[in-house]
Amino acid sequence: MVLREPLQEGANMKILIADDRTEVGLLFKTIILRAFPDCKIDLAEDGEEAIKAFRTGNHDALLLDIRMPKKNGCEVYWEIKEIALKEKLKMPFVIFCSGYSLPEELDKITADTSNCAILKKPVTSKELISILTNASSTFK
Repeated sequence: MVLREPLQEGANMKILIADDRTEVGLLFKTIILRAFPDCKIDLAEDGEEAIKAFRTGNHDALLLDIRMPKKNGCEVYWEIKEIALKEKLKMPFVIFCSGYSLPEELDKITADTSNCAILKKPVTSKELISILTNASSTFK
């Protein structure tokens, strides 16, 4: 997908991308920065890194791979939700990504909140940018 002009909605958002495949994380970062060049992006390669990055990042959105080492995307979600509640932080918008069948636990997560989305890999640029653009109205 070619974007002629950067999107203005959500231009200053801060996003954490957590995927154990470095090339996937870098691809998502490239796609996002083409649409939102002023966006700040942190990368994590496993669930524990994602939680650590969240504690210091004040992220507007999380892009979580479902299957990661150390902690999977669902475990990361629950832990970050707990941190946000305890520390009175705004829960970021969460985009779950997976190329595999989705765990039943994800049904519970998505039923409890409208603050998340699911993307099946392979993800298109259009899908990812559309979700971030729509979600960005809830960031501030």
